Amino acid sequence: MTEQPVPELSVVIPALDAAATIDAQLEALLADDWDRPWEIVVVDNGSRDATRAIVDRYATRDARVRRVDASDRSGVSHTRNVGLGAARAESVAMCDADDVVADGWVRAMGTALREHEFVTGPLDVDRLNPGWVADSRGRAIGAGPGDFHGVFPFAHSCNLGVRKAVAVACGGFDERLDTGEDIELSFRLWRADVALTYVPAALVHYRYRTSIGELWDQSRAHARVAPWLEHQVRDAGVALPADGEWRRWLWLGRHCGLLATRSGRAHWVSVAGGRVGRLEGRWRARRGTAG
Repeated sequence: MTEQPVPELSVVIPALDAAATIDAQLEALLADDWDRPWEIVVVDNGSRDATRAIVDRYATRDARVRRVDASDRSGVSHTRNVGLGAARAESVAMCDADDVVADGWVRAMGTALREHEFVTGPLDVDRLNPGWVADSRGRAIGAGPGDFHGVFPFAHSCNLGVRKAVAVACGGFDERLDTGEDIELSFRLWRADVALTYVPAALVHYRYRTSIGELWDQSRAHARVAPWLEHQVRDAGVALPADGEWRRWLWLGRHCGLLATRSGRAHWVSVAGGRVGRLEGRWRARRGTAG
């Protein structure tokens, strides 16, 4: 067997029961034409569907693909940390098993990480989502990096690149978190003066949930961790602006008419899920429990 060159970039994909979507992601990655050595590390968190068999099929077809087991502990942060540890390259790019990278993403990430320690790129919500879902959530997510209350920028974990040594030195992803782990990591890197560089060419097509119930659950989960994150930031001595949460509750009452249309209903339910999630998160934060 021919020994593979040491890769310049490791693409890490956490996966759990991703059989329905991971084919599209792997096909998109392998179609990239970057001329440097690179690898794909799929980190399986104990899938019960055909995810492992699918990845192994790709690994047989292309030596750049390999599967790593992370079933010893559940959670996406643990899975990402296992991927960081397994990466053979000094630069690591992360994407998710249910999204699809755009043409040139590997090249853009690999090239950017030659010069920068921490990078991210835009997210497109139109290709993989029904129009009513994309309309309900808006497209601000594709306009730049995430923004935490105007205090610091953050990289979405589905489109994140980092030098492995930098991520390891700061402790990797916080394994108490299953959402918001990208914000928390970005905060620690920001405090360590590691700048986040935005790479417009590193585009990922992002997939939202597509049922009203799933949109509620997704919004609620993301909002539930927010008070804990805010508490961590304030404990570090960083001031945050008042959140004006009461205005969002008023918004729900004033915009009940949105429930008459599918996209309006999705938007209203997402906001409502966020309000409920924040209430739950405040209670948990008082007990010192992460989202």
